[in-house]
Amino acid sequence: MGNTGLECGGCNDAVILQEFGDARADNAAKVAMQKVFPDRTIEQINVDAIAAGGGSIHCATRQEPLA
Repeated sequence: MGNTGLECGGCNDAVILQEFGDARADNAAKVAMQKVFPDRTIEQINVDAIAAGGGSIHCATRQEPLA
């Protein structure tokens, strides 16, 4: 099953957003998120390897310490 939902994570001055591999859809998602978070950098990453196991950005970052 591929990525079927929007998931993101915030860190410092950025928002990490999943990338689907569709340039048009990826850009639309980035533009929309930039409107929601105008003072943050929106970084998109490919999550295919994580998604293959049923997860996404939240699953890979939820155990990160504050420091």
